[in-house]
Amino acid sequence: MHFCYRRKTMSAIKELVALQKIDLQLQDIESLLGDLPKKVEALVNEEKELTDNVENAKARLKELGLELNKCDSSIDEIKVKIDKQKDQLFLVTNNKQYDALQLEIDHSKKEMDDLETKSLELSEEKENLEEETKSNEENLGSLSTDLIQRREKLEVLMKESSEEKAILEKDRKSQVGNIDANVIVKYDTVYKARNGLCVVPVNGSACGGCGGFVPPQIVSEVRAEKGLHNCESCSRFLYYDS
Repeated sequence: MHFCYRRKTMSAIKELVALQKIDLQLQDIESLLGDLPKKVEALVNEEKELTDNVENAKARLKELGLELNKCDSSIDEIKVKIDKQKDQLFLVTNNKQYDALQLEIDHSKKEMDDLETKSLELSEEKENLEEETKSNEENLGSLSTDLIQRREKLEVLMKESSEEKAILEKDRKSQVGNIDANVIVKYDTVYKARNGLCVVPVNGSACGGCGGFVPPQIVSEVRAEKGLHNCESCSRFLYYDS
């Protein structure tokens, strides 16, 4: 479909081009502001996660220390117990007592082996966790410094973008006031349908938006700024970029 508007014929298309420029800038700012809060939040979450990891690791290291001390104490107690049981072997008077005591010794040895295995596992976990915690603390120090700087930059950019957005919105309101209301309705419709790109130049005999063919007569009128014209394929407003 071809649309042609005759009001304010010499300036209307220039007004639309100016409006388009403002709207594209607003679109860029909206896109930027949409990402910034997420970026700040991601940085904060990264710092919190690393801090929590360090705190949890320190708590676990404390638990491991207590468990290792308990294991060592139990192992020492069992060693003393085994020594006493071995001494008692020389005091038994029959095979039945000897065998019973030997079973107790074997049981104590098995219990001590289990504790020693557990102690080794705890010691290995403690050593690995200490290395990981040391690394995380070093990373947290540099990350915290980096986060402070990055958050400050992002917050400044957000403030500047918000201020720029307010100025552009004021300019847009003023610009819309210079354009026929019916044209604005059409402009808004095309803007939504074409993701913001609704005023495009004519490239030879083709629409600068969709590449659709523009008849020579329309191209001539667009060049001469005789009325407002829309591409018959995509409905975008056409102008001549001199």
